[in-house]
Amino acid sequence: KRGLQADEAFVVKVVGLLDILFVRHCCFIIGPSGCSKTECWKSLLDTVRARGEDGRWEAVNPKAVISDELYGNMFRGEWRDGVLAVMMRNMSKEINGYTPAHKHKWVVLDGDIDATWIESMNTVMDDNKVLTLVSNERIPFAPTMRMLLEIQDMKCASPATVSRGG
Repeated sequence: KRGLQADEAFVVKVVGLLDILFVRHCCFIIGPSGCSKTECWKSLLDTVRARGEDGRWEAVNPKAVISDELYGNMFRGEWRDGVLAVMMRNMSKEINGYTPAHKHKWVVLDGDIDATWIESMNTVMDDNKVLTLVSNERIPFAPTMRMLLEIQDMKCASPATVSRGG
């Protein structure tokens, strides 16, 4: 369906990702550009769909926007949602196209780790599984949600961030 050949090493990567997502709600997919990181998780989602489990994903490059646009901010006394807040709320509350039938809801952060945005993800990545916004809203991770961080390396990741990913 995806126009790919069943290379044994690639299949091992996809199965490994499936194994990690069974036990972790957050994982890092690490490698240089062009090494099939995106194809790995897209192939996995196609596979679970073929097994009859529906799923959806949304991706954002966290370095393509400023922190206020990623999480949200107060503007003239009014809260304005960021892109990540909207994505996670929609998945968590099963609104705006998300339904209980979606057994796999993946937030994909496709961009290198940067201290300015990753530290705010710590409560999502740890056992709390909650995004806490500046507005004091707390968006919980539903059991069907996963976060995939598609990154080149972990040079800028703190030990705390490294320990939270699968």
